[in-house]
Amino acid sequence: MGDRESGAKASQEVADSVSSYLKGISTDTINGVTHNFIRKANLKFKTQDVLACSKKIEDIVAVNGGYVSASELSSNKNYTQSTQINKDSLVEQTFYTTVNSISIRVPSQRLDTVLRLISDLALFIDYRNLHSNDVKMKLFSNQLAENRYKNFNSSLKQKTSSTKAKTNQVINAEENILSKQTAADEKRIESFELVDQVNYSTINIETYQAQAILKQVLAIPNTIEPYQISFTEKLGNSFLNGFQILKSFILFLVNSWGVILILVFLFILTRKLIVYLTKKVSTGI
Repeated sequence: MGDRESGAKASQEVADSVSSYLKGISTDTINGVTHNFIRKANLKFKTQDVLACSKKIEDIVAVNGGYVSASELSSNKNYTQSTQINKDSLVEQTFYTTVNSISIRVPSQRLDTVLRLISDLALFIDYRNLHSNDVKMKLFSNQLAENRYKNFNSSLKQKTSSTKAKTNQVINAEENILSKQTAADEKRIESFELVDQVNYSTINIETYQAQAILKQVLAIPNTIEPYQISFTEKLGNSFLNGFQILKSFILFLVNSWGVILILVFLFILTRKLIVYLTKKVSTGI
């Protein structure tokens, strides 16, 4: 009787905990059967002005009880072109494309309305898709698992308290209780997350606009010329360089007197030999 009463009490506690996180869950009835759908939508479209469109989307979400979970607006610079228009200024043209990735959460009952309102802001829709996943059985499975863990813990605690066990046995029992309680908590948290996704649908939006041009008139900075010496200084330096070359040449001649002497001797000898041979040929001797 004690086990039955404790089991019934544990079951009631589990039922109360389950009802607490299932309270207010969004349901859909199809042919008399209730479903719990997680809905996710993806939308990509071209708009006239990404920044203005993003502000309108934020207003639509706020009016319908939702919130923006992420928004990443950026301008992608395609290329830059500069043209000089006069002596001291130029026109710089920056060609860029602005895009924005937005993630929003809206009540599931308002999903279709929000999608239609946002779609009206588009000049051209690249794609618009919607996915629904029924998690009714997953929630039911989590309830059963949580119930089992709770009943097991209740029974184990009673047996542990009523049995004169050794310290090691008590520790093992407590660790087992902690393990089962952790598993029950994980199932409950998973159910919380599923309920949140059922109640609030997620819409991922990507907006972009045509390539825009930003024109700016910029001043051309003054060019800093490197320092150069004057003509007079260059002439003086050239004279000094010539004098240095002359001195070097004289030193070269002095250092090479032996080679020059040999060359002079060979020149004289060669000349005498040529004269001798010329006379010999002319006389025929």
